[in-house]
Formats: sequence, structure tokens, C-alpha cells
Amino acid sequence: MLTAEILTAAMLDTKPDTRTRKRYCIALGALARFAQLGIDLKPYSGSYSPSKVTPRELPDDRTIVQWYYKISDRPWQWIYGMLATYGLRPHEAFNLSIDDMPIATVLDGKTGARQVWACFPEWVEQFDLLNGMRPTAAAKNNTYLGAKVNKFFKRVGIPFQPYDLRHAWAIRTLEFGLDISLAAQQMGHSVQVHSTTYHQWITHRHHQRAYEALMMRSDRPKPPSIDDL
Repeated sequence: MLTAEILTAAMLDTKPDTRTRKRYCIALGALARFAQLGIDLKPYSGSYSPSKVTPRELPDDRTIVQWYYKISDRPWQWIYGMLATYGLRPHEAFNLSIDDMPIATVLDGKTGARQVWACFPEWVEQFDLLNGMRPTAAAKNNTYLGAKVNKFFKRVGIPFQPYDLRHAWAIRTLEFGLDISLAAQQMGHSVQVHSTTYHQWITHRHHQRAYEALMMRSDRPKPPSIDDL
């Protein structure tokens, strides 16, 4: 029998002030209201917000490629390649179309359908993404699929999280100079969320790469020559 004690215990089993705790409070609170259990879990939701996420060192592109080749299970290798190339949420790799590669079309995501462009486009061929073979999944809900991806990363010893590939994609688009509104739309969230969440992840390495790319542009502004004075 479902009781208030069971729901409260499930909620308290999550880490305080995290996205997981906040989601559990929302979902279990809705279930409590439906079952008319008379409990309010909002006070337990904590202070999590994307702007308070502590920045951490993301895997660089070389490390991302190296780990792709360490994965021997082809369906999971394909999932990994899609997350790296398109910055998808983990569950979205199970619900998309690859008919228009290098554009991937998310069919059923957290924020609905959308199109995402490969960054790097070379990874489409390098990771053989046109030949997709998804792992079998007993359920299709987003929470289950996301947890399944997380468990795989831990099982094979990948030293970063699935969402780190999404974060790395976001930073990469900044290095490429993609307009922030376009990057946000492709990631399936608002410009405000994009700016608040990802600008804090930019490190000296990212600034240096962006600077070097700008200086290499043939059409960049040039200083006045002595003949112009």
C-alpha cells in the first residue's frame, strides 16, 4: 500500500539540494496529491538551481574520442558517440531520427522535438553514427533511459558523466562562434538557461582556443599600417 511514509523515505534517499532531490519532490508530491495522502514535500526540495551548479573540469575532445574507442559494445558506443556529437540529454539518444545526418532530429525530448547540428561534423563519419543500433530498453520513459545510460558509464569506468558530453558540446559551440540563441534552441532550453548554466564552465583553455580561432580569420580587423598614418 502506498503511504506518506514510503514517499517521504524515497524522497529522503536522494541527496539534498540537488536536481534529483528537486525532481523527486515534484514527482512524488504529485503522486501524493493524486493518492490524497495529505503530505507536502515542497519544504524538502532544497535550493538547487542550474545557476548554482559548481563548475568542474570537462573532458577535452581528445579524451572524449579516446573513450569512444574503449567501448566494445557497439550499441552503447553509438549512444556515446551521439551524446558527444550532438550534446543530447542521455534519454534523447533513444528517441531521434538520423535520416538527415549531420542533422539529428530529436523526436521526443524534455522540451519536445527539435533539430541539432553535429559539432564536430567529422565525428558523424568517425563514430559511424549513420549506422545506429540502440541498446534494448525495457521501458521508454525518460527517467529510466537516463538512468540506464548513467549505469553504463559507471559500469565501464568512464571517468565523467553522460551530461558532461552535453556540457562539452555547449562549450564547443562557443568556441566555434555559434550564436548563443541558436545553441540554446538546439539544446532545447532558453537563452537564459544556456547563459546561466554554461558560461560558468568556460575556462582559460576555452578562451585561448576561441582567441586563436578569431585571430586566424582572414577577414578579422587589422591594425593601421604606417602608411595609413
